[in-house]
Amino acid sequence: TGVQTCALPILMSDLPAPYNTMSWWGSQTSIDVSIWAGLINQGTQDWKELIVGAVDHLSIHPAKFEVSISGRDYTSRFIDHKTNEKFANMTTSQVATLLATRRGLTPVVTATTTQVGGITKWDHAHVTDERTEWDALAYFAGLDGFQVYVSGSELHYEPSLDPQTTDQYVIRWVEPNSYHYPQSNTADDITFERDLTLALGVTVQVISYKGGKTVTATYPNNSAKGISPGKSTSKRQVYEIKRNGLDKAQAVQLAQKIHKQITDHEMRMSCSMPGDNLLMPNTIVRQEGTGSGFDQLYYVEDR
Repeated sequence: TGVQTCALPILMSDLPAPYNTMSWWGSQTSIDVSIWAGLINQGTQDWKELIVGAVDHLSIHPAKFEVSISGRDYTSRFIDHKTNEKFANMTTSQVATLLATRRGLTPVVTATTTQVGGITKWDHAHVTDERTEWDALAYFAGLDGFQVYVSGSELHYEPSLDPQTTDQYVIRWVEPNSYHYPQSNTADDITFERDLTLALGVTVQVISYKGGKTVTATYPNNSAKGISPGKSTSKRQVYEIKRNGLDKAQAVQLAQKIHKQITDHEMRMSCSMPGDNLLMPNTIVRQEGTGSGFDQLYYVEDR
């Protein structure tokens, strides 16, 4: 989850009046821009809005009769506002709906039962410290196993993508040989990254207190014998999570969920490519053709 950013150079001579004058650009204090992508020879039938948001900065080059703009999608509305609200007696999904409405976006929210008040009891500092509204939404989404992102003028707060049912966007890499340079079906300048610390292994321990008893769950359940955070001699990274009110099954489920969230960041890829209206935040990327561990599924991360 994150903010989509964009920078564009524009020839003012290509714009209709009054946008083709320096006086118009010099008098603006707020500009919203919408960016669409599609196939020109298909008319406008398959065109789709990729980004809509506000311009943060503009610069004019009079000799070139050019204006350059840069900005962010409407995620910026949450990033630019801080809050230390307690959201008492509200669920995480109700908070998402409240903040979306407050910032003028349409909430597309799946209902949850996670009470913000219950989170405050075991993570008081994390919830009550002043933070951006986006940080709060991202934190709640992580606890729910949800994804949160802005698409157009909608705030989406919904369950994480399921690889079995989600559309997959294929990027296929063809290794170089004596006949051609490296090739790809859609992308160029591909970069792969791997976090070698996470590659050593991750163990998540959840500790909960319920009914006067301590409940402990570890995932993977055979990876943390005798391991304590801060005292481990193992090469595995150990994460300790404290959350009250969980039974054994709920603690195991939380450990599995957090383990996935952490290990999902072990492998990364980035590339440059033409605008494509099929590649959206709710799409999974399938990389093929490298013949390595980098051939796998990737979740889209906005930047």
